[in-house]
Amino acid sequence: MKDRNIFISVGIIIYILISGIDRLVYHIPNKIYIPLAILGITLILIGFFKDRRK
Repeated sequence: MKDRNIFISVGIIIYILISGIDRLVYHIPNKIYIPLAILGITLILIGFFKDRRK
């Protein structure tokens, strides 16, 4: 199995956690949710582009 880039893994974990918490446990205010979602997506994209260069 191919090693997955750490940025992709962390980005996916962040995005899944905040989405799950927001929908199932507690409504996260937009001032917190939006920056965390952008951070997760950015990490995924950074990992994708770094992996693509190899």
